[in-house]
Amino acid sequence: MTSSSVPLWQDEPYSPRPPLQGEARADVCVIGAGVGGLATARRLLDAGLSVVVLDRAEVASGASGRNGGFFLAGAAPMYHDTRRLWGRERAAAVHAATLSAQQEVLEVAEDVGARSCFRVDGLLRLAVDAIEADDVRDNAAALAEDGFPGQLVAGDDLPGPLARPERVGLLFPHDGSVHPVRWLRALADALESRGARICEHTPVVAPPAADGDGVRVRTASGVVRCDRAVVAVDGDLAALVPSAGAVRPRRLNMVATAPLGGTVLPFPVYARHGHEYAHQTADGRIALGGFSDLDGDASWTDRAEVSGPVQARLDRWLLEELRVGAPVTHRWAGVVGFAEDPLPRCGPVPGSAGRVFALGGYNGTGHVQAWVASRVVADLLVTGASASAGLYATVDAGRR
Repeated sequence: MTSSSVPLWQDEPYSPRPPLQGEARADVCVIGAGVGGLATARRLLDAGLSVVVLDRAEVASGASGRNGGFFLAGAAPMYHDTRRLWGRERAAAVHAATLSAQQEVLEVAEDVGARSCFRVDGLLRLAVDAIEADDVRDNAAALAEDGFPGQLVAGDDLPGPLARPERVGLLFPHDGSVHPVRWLRALADALESRGARICEHTPVVAPPAADGDGVRVRTASGVVRCDRAVVAVDGDLAALVPSAGAVRPRRLNMVATAPLGGTVLPFPVYARHGHEYAHQTADGRIALGGFSDLDGDASWTDRAEVSGPVQARLDRWLLEELRVGAPVTHRWAGVVGFAEDPLPRCGPVPGSAGRVFALGGYNGTGHVQAWVASRVVADLLVTGASASAGLYATVDAGRR
């Protein structure tokens, strides 16, 4: 069987919106129609502002629609690691903010008719050896100490093909999976019905620039003149916001199989410190990603091209770990933003006089963290202050 290079989530009929032609005016121009951009646009509409959203391709065509389809709280590192990296207070605040954001996302999805795109059946962070098992137990202890949910699962209580006597996992009941493209297309439709203008196939060709008392955003076929601009492009953040150079683009590989005849994974699984991640979709497929460490230096790229060795290793994981021999129907890669801290960036762009804001750099866990960052940016843009401004790093933090 020949595999499609189109991401599983995007492999559906779609009629794109027309690109921007000529000049448009709005209170705010949002660059990027992924989860961060659309979430920000929604909040700005709530504040009574007019919004134009631009995307170089289509809604959810970047990292938001080329990912593994996970819906999880917390940051990229395990919770006990974030306490060590950022301090207990910030780690707890970030974790609490993402738990709250999960609930808000589900409420918004219900409002726009997309709640069925989410499956909140729990998610298992699986240790594959004894050393990692100790680490998972440390994580469970830290979460319990700070009052956050997480249940240890071991041995035969693990999902069938993953069960080993020496293995242990940590089950998060609030996590799950999502069909990201269906959900974000529904959100985009709802924003349009409220007055937002969304232009697809409209690449922005230069960083937003001062234009009198406002901002000018130049595209390949037009220009947006606005009071403020928001750059929400994650992996491509530094291309449009040079001061965000600490956020580097990195590709992550994915595969999806044909539908299986039964249930192999009752809930999504993160394994080997999150290097591998898999879940079974509503129609029975296995969606699997990982082995970015095998990709090495080649993974640091802004080109969403699959790696042959990584794809071959994913095929082996399907057989060896899940005992799944179904044909692979889709092979793809997505480009996401990584920072060494590893804190997402959000806030005003230095030197823009508070006219340009940015958010991105989620280290591969952007669906919920982007929702949190959108609140910070929208609050700062609308009121000049945000109670959550200290959660993530400023846009120029760690600049090279």
